[in-house]
Amino acid sequence: MSLVGLPLILLTWALAIGAVAATVRGWRLAGRWRMPVRIVGLVVVEALVVAGAGLIVNRQDSFYPSWQALGGAASVVTVPSTSAGRLDGTLDSHAAVTWSPPEAAAWHLAAAPQLIAPSDYAATPARTFPVILVLTTTTEAAEIRPAAGALTVALAPTADTTVAALADLSGRLARDARVTDRLVILADGPWASLAAGWPGRPPVIAGHTAADFERATRDLPAPLAAPEELPS
Repeated sequence: MSLVGLPLILLTWALAIGAVAATVRGWRLAGRWRMPVRIVGLVVVEALVVAGAGLIVNRQDSFYPSWQALGGAASVVTVPSTSAGRLDGTLDSHAAVTWSPPEAAAWHLAAAPQLIAPSDYAATPARTFPVILVLTTTTEAAEIRPAAGALTVALAPTADTTVAALADLSGRLARDARVTDRLVILADGPWASLAAGWPGRPPVIAGHTAADFERATRDLPAPLAAPEELPS
């Protein structure tokens, strides 16, 4: 039975439910067995609940992908491998790259979005990067600055641009570039309300001066490290 498989998780939780039922049933036993039954029942229930929760977390993050890894007989990958983005071949410098996904027409932007990758984007293909999203009246190169450790995305909204229209932007970006779902928004005054309604309520900074970019970079998490192997 796989350590990250659903059958093991279901079995563990079924045993936990059974242990709860057995403990409740034996709770009112008379005589000298009352306290031992209660103590053993509570310990078993707690152990199974903790094990069940741990198995769910392990299934999601693959800390121990196999029984061999759990026993220390194999190396454990701490970060899953990263798939290449479709624009990885062009996101290799500080130069702005025009981003034209098919869905962009529904975003009602004044110009095509622009992407600027950090300087180490091409050199670290196993990393994913957080995002600095710039909402501005223009996506001219002078208005966009590269950010250390983050992918910069510049959008020029219009009066017809809504949060609902941009709901699929993060998913489309993750398809084309190696990014995480963590972001900070830099917004011109006219687009503050658009930024405030962004899903997940990310941090919003008014303006996009050099100081604003530095502040956004400080607020972002560091890019994920390349996969590392723990000693067996």
